[in-house]
Amino acid sequence: MTNDKVFTPAEAKAWVESRVWANGWAADADASIDAVEFATQYAANKELWDKMFSFLATTDLNTLPAGKHVVEEGRLWFNVLEYTPKSAEDTKIESHRDFIDLQYTFEGEELMGVASQVTPTGDYDPVKDRTNYVTSEPIVYSPASPDRFFLYFPRDMHQPSVRATDPAVPSRKVVGKIEYKK
Repeated sequence: MTNDKVFTPAEAKAWVESRVWANGWAADADASIDAVEFATQYAANKELWDKMFSFLATTDLNTLPAGKHVVEEGRLWFNVLEYTPKSAEDTKIESHRDFIDLQYTFEGEELMGVASQVTPTGDYDPVKDRTNYVTSEPIVYSPASPDRFFLYFPRDMHQPSVRATDPAVPSRKVVGKIEYKK
């Protein structure tokens, strides 16, 4: 694959299912992931994606302390989070411009949501690389579990960390931040 390759949806889906990108990591890409964008971004920045998946494959996430773990300064890092998911009403919808989110919940029960019709609640924050939104439209949720991960690209308005049970069960998650190639 080269970074100027244009992928059809069928080619991208087959590429994702081939797992050539996984570098030994056992988790699967959730079906909600934009396969064309994933394949395109991987091809454009293969070395960095390989570092990300190798880190996930070779690191015992259960013993990794909470906090930020930098792999390549300013281009790739992981935040290990420990928290109790909130209700959808108390969880923000967000998007990012410069980084792709990899969200992987390896302990707990929560939902990941994708919104379509959104309205910004403020200006883009370049320090946090984030814009927050509200929506009056239904959000499509997928259960997060240790067998799958989620990728959110800049055009994906997403609502991570929504409680799946009542009462909520504490979660432990890794959020990978990888440079977005424009």
